[in-house]
Order: sequence, then C-alpha cells, then structure tokens
Amino acid sequence: MNRTLAQSLTAATVDFDQLENDYEPMLRLVRELIGVVPNCDPYLEIWPIGFRTYNLLVPNLLNLPASLVGQGAPKELLGLAMYSSSRAAGCMYCSAHTCSFALRRGLAPEVLVGENLNDTERAVVALGEGLGRVPASLNSRVLTEVERHLSPEDVEWLVLGIGLMGFLNKFMDAMGIELEPEAIADVQDLITQTGWSTGKHQWDDAQVVESNGLPPQDSIRTYLRVFRQGPRAARIESKWTKGVSGRAGAALMMLEEEIGYTFPVLASLHHRKPVKAIATVLRDNLDPARSAVGLTAKCFAGIVFARTVGNTMLLAELVQLAQSTAPDVDTELLIEIDQFAASPSDGANMPYGLTSAEAATIVLAKAASTSPSNVNEITISTVNQGLNAPQVIEIVVWLSVLQMMHRLYTYYDARLGII
Repeated sequence: MNRTLAQSLTAATVDFDQLENDYEPMLRLVRELIGVVPNCDPYLEIWPIGFRTYNLLVPNLLNLPASLVGQGAPKELLGLAMYSSSRAAGCMYCSAHTCSFALRRGLAPEVLVGENLNDTERAVVALGEGLGRVPASLNSRVLTEVERHLSPEDVEWLVLGIGLMGFLNKFMDAMGIELEPEAIADVQDLITQTGWSTGKHQWDDAQVVESNGLPPQDSIRTYLRVFRQGPRAARIESKWTKGVSGRAGAALMMLEEEIGYTFPVLASLHHRKPVKAIATVLRDNLDPARSAVGLTAKCFAGIVFARTVGNTMLLAELVQLAQSTAPDVDTELLIEIDQFAASPSDGANMPYGLTSAEAATIVLAKAASTSPSNVNEITISTVNQGLNAPQVIEIVVWLSVLQMMHRLYTYYDARLGII
C-alpha cells in the first residue's frame, strides 16, 4: 500500500500522554461518543490551532451534550446524516466512526445498510449525500422533502453535523489517518457488505481485526460520563472563544475587525453555539501571528479548493479575502492559480513567481480538495520538500475548514432556491 501523508509526518506527532495531560476532558468526551480517542489528535496538535479547531467544532456543531438527551434534532438521525455524508465523500475513516456514532445513538443497523428506511430517514440520507458529494448535489427539492418531516431548526442541526463531517472527512482522508482497530472491530461486520473497506486507513495490511459485534447504545451511564466532562471542557473552550459572540451580527463584526473580512453565510445560521465556534475557528485560522505558512499561501490554497469543488460564491469570497489579507499579490497571479486549479493534474502549469512553500501549498490543495482526495507519493514528496510538518497540518486544516464552509454555503443556496 502507498504511504499516506500522515505516515510521512509520524515523527512530528505529539505524544498521546501529553495530549491527555493538556486536554483530558476533551479526549474523554470523544471516547464516550465513538468508543476510541481518534488517531488524528497527535497530528492536529502538530499545529496547535488545528487541534483547537477540531475541539471547537465537534461539541458545538453536534450540540453536545444537549443532543444526547433529546434537545435538537433526533440524535439517531444526526448520526445517519453524518454517516451518509461521509460515505458520499468517500472517507472510509469517518464512515467507520459515524457508523459507530449512529449505532450508539440508537439507529437501527439495517438503516445503515440501506434497508427498511422510513420516509424521514430516506430524506436525511438524501440530505447527507447531497452535501457530501463533490460536486455537491443538494437542491431545493431535496431540502423541501427534509423539511416536510423535520422542523427548520432540526434541519439546521443536521446540516451543522454534516458540516462538521466536511471538516473531518477532508482531514482524515487527505492525511490518510490510520483507523483504530477498535473502530474497525465495531463496524466491519455491518458495513463491509455495503462496499466499505479500510483502504489507506489500515496501514498494516497483514493485521486481522476480530469483530466486537455492534457497539453498545447510550445508557444513563453514558450521559453521566459525558456530563461529567462538560464543565472541565467548557473551561478550556471559554478561553479559546474569549471575545467572540454567538450572535451572528456581532460575530461578523468581530471577523471584520480581526481579519478584515466576514463570511456572510454565518448570518443564515440561527443557533448561537455553532456561530460562536465557527467564527472563532475562522479568526484563529486567519490570524497571521498564529500561521506557520502565511496567509498568502492559505489564500492560494483556498482559491484552489473553491475552484475544485465548483463553489463560485466561496471562490469569489476567497478572492476578496486574498485581496484583503494579501494586498500585494498581483491579480494576474490569482488568475493563474485559478487556472492551475481548473486544469487537469497532468497538464497544470505552475504559476510563475511562487515561493517553494507556496508552490507546495497549491500542489497539496489541488490533490487534497477532491473527495476522495488524490494525495499520492508524488504529492507527498513535493509537499514535504516545500513545507515543514506544522505548515502541512495548517494547510490541510484550512482545506478542511473550507469543506465545512462549502457545505454550509451549498445548504444556504438550496434554501434560497438558487440550486
């Protein structure tokens, strides 16, 4: 099996003992949700804003812990939406974890293999698949069908869960993170029959993982363990989100002041926790003082991503972001980068005048922006020659944030009847 980007960066990872020492409540919270602490954690902490991004998005876009006790969208449908979008995106790593998540929240196993779905479940699958594909296939007709069965508020929670999976799908798939044996054991008997396989996420081809049977459903003990971690995790989160409001207007004003640009799609969201988390993530990912690779390179990566996924609104906004955060960049260079993104990989001309880090960045962005990604040995060699480990993680995290935003923009367009 070909080496993955994650394998090439293993030497730079942060030890799990250090993560446990620094972020114990957050690691334990995820373990309660899916039964394991994901192998992505030591990679995300290579660029600490990456780990912070992940731990802001997971609880807030999943409405935790409230969703576990019946507040917001039905938790089993949330799991189904997350699973459907992950399968549509071709991320086998996240497909395993979201299968486990859905089963633990009470979704019937047969639904995950496409059997005996009711009308609501079929509508949720269509929503997940429509937002998960690249290019996206969600349209107003699909959204109208979902809203026939669920309230607009609950649909938004499903979309936010799918948006979270956009982030996770992109990071796990582009990096080729190793799937935990426990996660394989929980779901392989069920979803292997649907065409699922571990693929690049099982690094030892000779390793045989015995089945655990299906994972256990939530119980009162699950709730108690989750709620026990809540206050400690909230204290860490409050430090990260200091100065950020959950009201869309105030959050947009903060982004304008901090990074010189707003992302208007936030104004379409009604739930405050996700608005606050996403605004914080955008602020931190676009903070020049925290960037290892520089905002110019990140703007270039964003243009490549938006062109690759075919999101013209996001592309226009990322061009405006580039003009705001990197005003010295020539407009002609932005056009050349857009042409690079639109060209077939074997015929794409590298724009003239880029630094080695910027050239490696757009090569990585072009390979990683498809779903599933096209990161191969040539990509890895090029990337590792031009970027150090924190810079690689930063770019993949940024592309992952953009995939989340792409899904939110697509939902917004469908709501307006544009698609």
